[in-house]
Amino acid sequence: MPGLVVCFSYLAAAELWQVPRFPSANHGAEVLSVERSIAADAPMAAAVLAALDMPALLLANEIGNDQKGSQVRAWLQRYRVDSTTRVTTNTTTPQIVVVADNDGTRTWFPHLPGVSTALVAVELSPLSSASFAYVDCYQLIEAAAVRVVQAARSADIPLLVNLGGSPLSSAIIAAVRGYPRLIVQTSTDDAESAHAPRAAHEILEATGAVWVVITAGAAGVVALSESQQLASPAFRIRVRHTHCAGAAFSGGLIYGLLHAWPMEDCLTLACASGALRCERAHHEPMPTLAELHAVVGSRERLILPAA
Repeated sequence: MPGLVVCFSYLAAAELWQVPRFPSANHGAEVLSVERSIAADAPMAAAVLAALDMPALLLANEIGNDQKGSQVRAWLQRYRVDSTTRVTTNTTTPQIVVVADNDGTRTWFPHLPGVSTALVAVELSPLSSASFAYVDCYQLIEAAAVRVVQAARSADIPLLVNLGGSPLSSAIIAAVRGYPRLIVQTSTDDAESAHAPRAAHEILEATGAVWVVITAGAAGVVALSESQQLASPAFRIRVRHTHCAGAAFSGGLIYGLLHAWPMEDCLTLACASGALRCERAHHEPMPTLAELHAVVGSRERLILPAA
């Protein structure tokens, strides 16, 4: 049985608003629905791993003893996510509002007071006994993410760096360059999927990663190593939302990697995990391994992959 997976990112309450279409400047749009979830990607990746019976631990910022904090605690408990996060009375729980329209456009508005500073002080000792590390390397938490990458390197464990669509900065390149057993994951819009192989090559050249993986929604995923380029089509589903689909993909990918599967099989399971994340409502359970295998064995895949 593979050991502990340590996941690092910010932790925030999320509200997901659905509107018919985004308004022009100085105009409004009716909110059709409001649902609650979690952010950022690492908490969701940890929840996916927990549902797959993989030990995972979330390292994240403190949350407050307020209504949003209660929402976050309830979510972590419901999805069996172990975390070092503390509840403190003098902290305002971070939150993010994600607005999506019926054309599939998403825009988000994070309110993360004090989070960057708090994350730099997170205790990283669990990495010393971990078998794998997952780190969200967004621009807004970059300094803290670099610190975690350095600690994971010292612990000599495999690492998945999730850029989440953020640019690959010089600070991240310096932190990960030459890191053994490095996976870099990022995303691109469906419309830009044709450029994914070139983007993957640029990231591979800059980082020296073992694999670069780029997800592109309905266009599937492309993965590149020094010797291989793989493309895995997305599964045909009824999309309810896309919140944290990339994180669910990461959870499936890490499961396969820790079980030493061929990369093609890892990508297939990861695509199934991302697909069920998009198909299920936010309050529904995370998929089990049996459910993911059922998707792989029964669902049609879209014709055009991301390559």
